[in-house]
Amino acid sequence: MKGRTIRITTLGGLLVCCLLALSPHTTHAQGSFGIGLIVGEPTGISWKYQLSERNALDGALGFSPFDRMRLHVDYLWLARPFNERRLILSYGAGLAIGFGKRWVDGRRGVFGYVVQEAGLAVRIPVGLSYTIPRTPLEIGLEIAPLVILGPEAGLGADGGVILRIYP
Repeated sequence: MKGRTIRITTLGGLLVCCLLALSPHTTHAQGSFGIGLIVGEPTGISWKYQLSERNALDGALGFSPFDRMRLHVDYLWLARPFNERRLILSYGAGLAIGFGKRWVDGRRGVFGYVVQEAGLAVRIPVGLSYTIPRTPLEIGLEIAPLVILGPEAGLGADGGVILRIYP
């Protein structure tokens, strides 16, 4: 638990440094590349690169429960189905890779052990983001069902709250 607290504190410190590097009176248009934090599954650093008005790449590097390291990258389609231009609906497809430990139950649940393994999953993210007026900040929510390909096939889900800055 102590290691996880140190990682979260470090990530929070990085975000604060990014925010302090900007002038408090920033009114310029949003850039193409944003970086920030995602809190949820996983918790870590989030980024997004806007390829065009309708497409983007995004991803995150972070940690999941039990000290599992996670990386995902998605291709997104962007839509503005609402009257508010700053509110963007995104959907797409991507891949997630995870590394870490997993508890394996022993016979009849009496004994167990921890194994180190790597996993791969297909992500289907859906998100909603809002660019705060007169700032380079974007806040958002994302949900991503997962089709887990290995080490054991199955289904899962990611989700998180995102805060990004576009310097």
